[in-house]
Amino acid sequence: MSVHYQPVKCKSFLHHFDKKFLPFSWGANPYRGCEHSCPYCFARYTHEYLGYDSGTEFDNNILVKVNAAEVLEKELSRPRMKHEAVNLGSVCDPYQPAEHKFEITREVLKVFAKHKNPLFIGTKSNLILRDLNLLSEMAKSTALLVNVTRTTLDENIRRKIEPRAATTEERLEAVKQLSDAGITVGILFVPIFPYLTDDSESINGVIKAVSDAGAKNIVPGVLDLRASCRNRVLSFIEGIFPELLPKYIALYKTAYAPNEYTSKIYRAVETAQRQCGFKTFETPVHREEQQHLTCG
Repeated sequence: MSVHYQPVKCKSFLHHFDKKFLPFSWGANPYRGCEHSCPYCFARYTHEYLGYDSGTEFDNNILVKVNAAEVLEKELSRPRMKHEAVNLGSVCDPYQPAEHKFEITREVLKVFAKHKNPLFIGTKSNLILRDLNLLSEMAKSTALLVNVTRTTLDENIRRKIEPRAATTEERLEAVKQLSDAGITVGILFVPIFPYLTDDSESINGVIKAVSDAGAKNIVPGVLDLRASCRNRVLSFIEGIFPELLPKYIALYKTAYAPNEYTSKIYRAVETAQRQCGFKTFETPVHREEQQHLTCG
């Protein structure tokens, strides 16, 4: 796949979330677009705001915010920030392949570390291990949570639904090394694909594996087909798993699978978590930040 990188200068790096149910107040994206090419990605529509399509151009036209660290330094220096939590990678993976070349994420991490700013990081890449020492030091001085996406242990399915992301073993090793380094690691068990990754063996396997690797929390989510996701995912199913297309059409009368189905899946996840000894999770918060960071 040929990828075009477009250097851009951003006027602002942080954007505010007005959602009280979220455990963070701000989002940030070192890049726009994502090379991982996951057909289910909910963030694809955001590329349309930039004049690109949400299909191949989301995968192939990557905007690189070359001045992100400089802008972030100015933003975190403002009194209004007050160490409010930031989610790094709200509409992209901050450790996508572009990061090998440009290291924008590493530079902004240094700024977050300098200001001891509470941080959430979401990724499905083992490139995050490059910054293990930096993240380990950050975890000692501020609230830090790394969420690693984990969809399946079946590498054959993984290659189809996350074609350019890290492998199953690479991600599990990343969870282990991060955890061993004293960093709190959560798992985004998202999305759970009906009829592909929703059987008890698959669910139990994922939860057991991430538990053994040291994860402290799991957030599950069943696949949804909002807006442009619907046509894209159904086309993907038709092309790769054509025998499942009638089942998907029958299940997804709306953008969401029926409550009867999702409730069954979430009960299975909860049962597997109990069996693996997961405890009630609280977002890591340092004492001096307690008044600024509220767990959702």
